[in-house]
Amino acid sequence: MIFTIDARLKKYSWLDYGLFLQTVMIAARARGLDTCAQVSFARYPGIIADHLDLAAGHDVVCGMSLGYADESAVINRLEIPRESVDGFASFAGFEEYA
Repeated sequence: MIFTIDARLKKYSWLDYGLFLQTVMIAARARGLDTCAQVSFARYPGIIADHLDLAAGHDVVCGMSLGYADESAVINRLEIPRESVDGFASFAGFEEYA
C-alpha cells in the first residue's frame, strides 16, 4: 500500500497520519495479518505518482506491506536490540506516583 497526504497540510496533520498508520497496523494484526511500514518510498514521490497516477499536491508518506509473514524465513527471526525508554525520553512530574 502507498499512503499519501495533501501537501498543504502541516506537521500536526502528519502526527494524525502517524496515528492512523498505527491503527491500520493494529487492526491488521488483530485480523492475523502482518505489516511493515516503509518510509523509504517517500524518497521516490515522482516515480510513485507516475505509476499510480496520483493527483498533484500529494506527498508520499510511506508504503506498507500487508500480508502473512513467512515464519520459516530467516529474516523474520531477526531480533534488533531496542534502546531503553530511559535512553531517549525523560518524564517530569510523575515522581510523587513512583
